[in-house]
Amino acid sequence: MKASLKVFYLLCTFAGIVFVPYLGAWICFDGHFEHTYFQYPPLIAPVKPGFSLPIFVGVAIIFGIIALVYLVPSLFGFKKVKALPLNEPKNGKFPTWFWAGLLMWGGTLLVLWGKFSEPRWIIMWADLPLFWGFALMMDGWVYKRTGGTSIISRSAQEMIAIGVASVSGWLIFEYLNFFVDDNWIYPAGELIPDNQFTIYAVVGSAGLMPLAFEWYALFITFDGLKNRFADGPKLTMPPWLGNLLLIISFILLFFIAFYPDTLFTLLWVIPLLVISIVLEKLEIWTPFNLVRSGNWSSVLLFALAYLVQGFLLEFWNYFSATHENGQIITQTPAYWAYSVPYINVYHVFEMPALGLMGYLPFGIYCIIWWIVFAYLLNIPSQFTSAKHLE
Repeated sequence: MKASLKVFYLLCTFAGIVFVPYLGAWICFDGHFEHTYFQYPPLIAPVKPGFSLPIFVGVAIIFGIIALVYLVPSLFGFKKVKALPLNEPKNGKFPTWFWAGLLMWGGTLLVLWGKFSEPRWIIMWADLPLFWGFALMMDGWVYKRTGGTSIISRSAQEMIAIGVASVSGWLIFEYLNFFVDDNWIYPAGELIPDNQFTIYAVVGSAGLMPLAFEWYALFITFDGLKNRFADGPKLTMPPWLGNLLLIISFILLFFIAFYPDTLFTLLWVIPLLVISIVLEKLEIWTPFNLVRSGNWSSVLLFALAYLVQGFLLEFWNYFSATHENGQIITQTPAYWAYSVPYINVYHVFEMPALGLMGYLPFGIYCIIWWIVFAYLLNIPSQFTSAKHLE
């Protein structure tokens, strides 16, 4: 298949993800949306259904099974792979950008957690130094462990490009959030004008995906972790199943505005599922190709990367506000909170405990989105083939 035709199919896929839920919502509301339906940032969410024990137990079981895959992979057919000696650093020194990142991240966190009202420019744009500072620290850690090899040391331009890709990759979720009646909101978003918040969201979201790649890069420096999932079940998706899942996914996207409380979890699954299947059909490499030979390392470690980073994001976010009598008091416009149906109990900071599971598919989505972005713009990348695991 010609590259130009592949590009066309990919663009059609993105158009479908964007326009199908809008079409469904337009029909659902007979073309008359409430004035707050597409409000950005969402400040208040509609009332959601309360706790449901059967749904909570069902989701908890799924989360438990996933946890067992990581903790006891042999239960799922993974075999032990002889680990090679760890890559020890040659000089044991952190690079310059590690210390720059520590200053950016630590200084920003100090301002946020100290509840300071100044300097306003840090408070108003906190996500930028917070996310990128931590990414620089992580990259420096990888550089130290490998004796001088990291994403930035190999190609700083690639890290910047991943940041650019992160903007469009994340804003898809901000868009789909409208159709599930705002699973997350920004209760302090009114601290700045809406148009300024949008700029803030675009700039800040550039740091989200690089964090996934840095955690992943760190994970594969540990041979025991890298090889833990390298010899597992060999799975191949037959073409008919891919076609069926594509059809079902777009049907669910169409009806997501009709049943936002029932289908709210699909927000984190469908973009990953649809794009991955299309890439498979276009014969563009993804980490799922390795699953055919039983190597689940990339898939499971990218998922784990954002489960870890997601916990940290919730941690940083929660303590940037004061919580008094159920009220959130913060100077940070990007502070987020959640409003989800059925499982909104046992919180890990602001996040319902079972909601952390959404970070798993998002971690895999990060590498899939980057592969698409790199392919469309013909950007060389170490992550668009299995060579980065060698």
